[in-house]
Amino acid sequence: MATAIATTGDTFCTRANNPPQSMTPRPKRICFSFAAYANTLIEHLKASNIAVEEGLSDSEISLLESSLNLCFPPDLRSILQQGLPTSPGFPNWRSSSAQQLQLLRDLPVFSLLRRVSKNNFWHSSWGTRPRDRGTALDYARRFLEDVPALVPIYRHYYIASSPNLAGNPVLYVDHEGDVRLLCNDVSGFFRGAGFWTDNWEWDDPVWAATTPRRVEFWSDVAEMSRESWWSQAAVEVGDCLEGACCRLREAGWREEEIREMMKGGDDDHEVERRGPMEDREAVARHVRHLSRKLVRAGWSTEDVVYSLGGSF
Repeated sequence: MATAIATTGDTFCTRANNPPQSMTPRPKRICFSFAAYANTLIEHLKASNIAVEEGLSDSEISLLESSLNLCFPPDLRSILQQGLPTSPGFPNWRSSSAQQLQLLRDLPVFSLLRRVSKNNFWHSSWGTRPRDRGTALDYARRFLEDVPALVPIYRHYYIASSPNLAGNPVLYVDHEGDVRLLCNDVSGFFRGAGFWTDNWEWDDPVWAATTPRRVEFWSDVAEMSRESWWSQAAVEVGDCLEGACCRLREAGWREEEIREMMKGGDDDHEVERRGPMEDREAVARHVRHLSRKLVRAGWSTEDVVYSLGGSF
């Protein structure tokens, strides 16, 4: 498969110009520890022309956690201690200024406050929204001070720092405050991120999350975004699917390719055949299936999230 990677501003695009080619079967890579996985991951990042510096030390991690008031989850921490990716888009935890890192840490909250100011976001746990916009913003700031910090991984992708456990989900948060669940954990993010130039294939590590863990506040916000994408008042399921088709057309897919994907065939045994897509849950299952197809065809995860709003 011929794949071109282009980075422009805040956009990371992977375009697949040709259908996937068959690959020679490779030995399965099953990692039983964070360290083994992190070592393999860092080596393949280097092989894919991602700049990687010496990993963070324990003292550097501790200083970052105390100064930024966050915790690096064990799986991400293991990766960053094995090697520190510094290519454009990755946070440079060693060389960036304290102000730059604090801004990266606070961007998701700033983005949600922007939505509050535009009167298109208010969490139900905050009670009744004040009518005055300034008062509403003050309320929202106080509430958002207590939500779990999100740790930046790459561009718009974040992982929750709490609970301080391996297997927290990866979220997509853009500058407009759109929050979406991307994948179950950090290994799922790197599997589908589109960095690879060496056709690296791997099985998920044995410790990989199989379902997304709920994260205080952020899981609710991601579900709100998902619901608003798929359901407007009195919108039919067929309209939802047509919206997905339109996004694929905008992205350059041909009509025959779109029709093939919309058939919903299960060529990888990941999706059960459950009859007609007659409710929104069925549509959501189909979108997840389409998302995986697009990643295998060479799309980056950011392109898939934009095009379908789906998770992996």
